[in-house]
Amino acid sequence: MYVVTFYSFKGGTGRSMALANVAADLLGRGHKVLLVDFDLEAPGLDTFPMTLDRRVTGGLVEMITEYLDSSVESTPSLQEYVYGARIGGVNSGSLWLMPAGRQDASYDSRFRNINWQDFYENQGGFLFFEDMKAQWAEALDPDYVLIDSRTGHTDIGGICTRQLPDAVVAMFYPNEQNLRGLAPVIEDVRREKQGPLSKSIDIHFVMGNVPDLDDEDDILHDACSSAQRALHYEELAATIHHFSSLSMVSQRLLIVDRPRSKVAAEYRQLSNAIVRGNLDDRDGAISILGQALADIRAGGMSLNDPGLEERLRGIRNRHSHDIEVLGGLAKFRKAQRRDKEALELFDEILELDGSEPESLVGRAEIQTISGKPEAASSDLAAFFKLESVSPFAFGLATRLLLAGDPGRFGEMLLSPAISTLPAVVVSDLLEDLQRSYTTCEFGVSLARKWLASNPSSELRDVISLDFCLSLIGAGHFKEAQQEIDLTRQSGALGLANRFNYAMAEWGLSGNAPTETLKEVIRMIEEVEGDTEVNHLQCFSLAYWGIGDIARAIHFRDEASARFASAPRTTFSSWSYLYRSPKEFRADLDAMSAAFAKADARPAFVRVAKQPS
Repeated sequence: MYVVTFYSFKGGTGRSMALANVAADLLGRGHKVLLVDFDLEAPGLDTFPMTLDRRVTGGLVEMITEYLDSSVESTPSLQEYVYGARIGGVNSGSLWLMPAGRQDASYDSRFRNINWQDFYENQGGFLFFEDMKAQWAEALDPDYVLIDSRTGHTDIGGICTRQLPDAVVAMFYPNEQNLRGLAPVIEDVRREKQGPLSKSIDIHFVMGNVPDLDDEDDILHDACSSAQRALHYEELAATIHHFSSLSMVSQRLLIVDRPRSKVAAEYRQLSNAIVRGNLDDRDGAISILGQALADIRAGGMSLNDPGLEERLRGIRNRHSHDIEVLGGLAKFRKAQRRDKEALELFDEILELDGSEPESLVGRAEIQTISGKPEAASSDLAAFFKLESVSPFAFGLATRLLLAGDPGRFGEMLLSPAISTLPAVVVSDLLEDLQRSYTTCEFGVSLARKWLASNPSSELRDVISLDFCLSLIGAGHFKEAQQEIDLTRQSGALGLANRFNYAMAEWGLSGNAPTETLKEVIRMIEEVEGDTEVNHLQCFSLAYWGIGDIARAIHFRDEASARFASAPRTTFSSWSYLYRSPKEFRADLDAMSAAFAKADARPAFVRVAKQPS
């Protein structure tokens, strides 16, 4: 049970409306929510569009009155003061309302007859509210309790902002009156950490009811800066803008009625902030881990943030059997380079589910880095037997196998998950495998298997170019021409496919296909100002193939100059492989040497392989 108080020093900030919309959002996520109307002077949570399971006969005021009038020093049962409720349009979760009290002519006198200071200091008020809170948990077991607190400085305010909550949503309009009144309340909340209960209360600062206007004169910007200095916060949990519509007279909940509106998104942002503070909520735990991982990858988080570490320990203790949460924590530890802890977490997950794919790959990656190839290979073998895996995990597993134990690549090719991979993932893998003639052959086998399960021409088009490169690199020149012919059927060949067809013809016959290369040259001459290194290298080969050595040398030298200015792994049309900077430079040098020989051939021209 996570208790959140919505507080504002002044009215007019949209506090109760924010609470009701957050409640609707939490219900939509399947949570159990209790609303408590502690705005005893101006109650009204029950006026929002919700239906109760029975007429209100009593609430918080009547429960306290019964306690004070009773000779028995025990808190009355909660049951008759809490009502089942439902918000129209929300069909998930469970909702209860504990109203301020029965709204009749005598409500005000019942409320004012309570001497709050005496009740709290002399008649067990503190224990009353502790017991009431315990009853919430025992009788209802809600995931969230949302308290609508009174405004201003009051005796009741301390109960709502310090005793009861785990978190406070501090809503304000950024003017001097709001900030001056809110600042001491916030300081009191912060001091609870040093109080008798050593209670740390999360504070979510929210600017509410903000005009949705252009801030041409930086009026709002300056007011926000003043608020940040006065309240000492790093960032707002949300800014909720004023929603101008007469429909709001009926207190419509935008989360329900206008879920795609800007203001509804702002309410969801506030909900997300609240959820992230609740370590018992697995969605909150997953969100914390996801954000922490994104921050550390972006370099925006200290590797030793003590506040974060405390939350992470809480998450691990509370979700010790939740595979998704443990997986998120393991990924974060891996990003921190705390491999030993990440490995322990992957071990825990695989004890819960020995075929959890992300953990098999994660553990294999750490084992590979740690110099344990046999253990890594074992996990990868188990991974490639699974039918349902994420494309990212499959790609990583393939790269790990390629780096650590390429001799077992056949196990990947037997994977039942290949047929379900997205085309773009297959294309990326073909590029990764285009690093040696042996792995090109693996790429050909991967593409053939995937195409057999995905015969759609649209999907084939996504991988066609990379498949052709793999076929030529592996020496399957005739099959490469057939693949390009399939592309020709759907339209005119572009320069890349025309060049690849010529290279496949060169590989198949062993001789430069002069006529085909002349067609390539005509297309090259229509391209002005192309400075891509690989393209310049292709142009050089095409001119060499027709015997124009001067132009071949010109484009080869231009490719060399461009490459020298920004060396990187590049596809080489000399070897039909992706080459490291050192290897690509060697290919350019090999081209220069070949241009001086009458019978030289590109490096990829070898004995053609028969279609398998």
